[in-house]
Amino acid sequence: MPLEPSRAVVSAPPRVAVVDSDRRVRIALAEVLRVAGMDVVGTAGDVESALSLIADGADVMIVDPRLPDLAGGEALVTHVIRSWPSVRVVITGWGDTGESRLSLAATAFVAKSAKPEEFIAATLAACGC
Repeated sequence: MPLEPSRAVVSAPPRVAVVDSDRRVRIALAEVLRVAGMDVVGTAGDVESALSLIADGADVMIVDPRLPDLAGGEALVTHVIRSWPSVRVVITGWGDTGESRLSLAATAFVAKSAKPEEFIAATLAACGC
């Protein structure tokens, strides 16, 4: 029996921005997320480009805060969390002190060595999908 129009639930895929200073990581992670059905709004390797992606309507930002240094990444994450509270931030990295401190403010932390499925799960969990 088909669902009644008023009861049908249609949810758009999450809009994701991938921010990492390593181009290879950006490309690979974006492809993994696309294959999983997510809408990757773009990738960025620096703070300015990342802010543009957030302004363009990303729901989730996956970010390695070393852009190319931790201070720039910390400033980016802090700015996004304060300015766009609806954007969920997933931190990725090698799990050292700076990233651990930032992950307390973020929605989730995923180690760079994680399997693709873990990035997908963290992204979906971050947006409540």
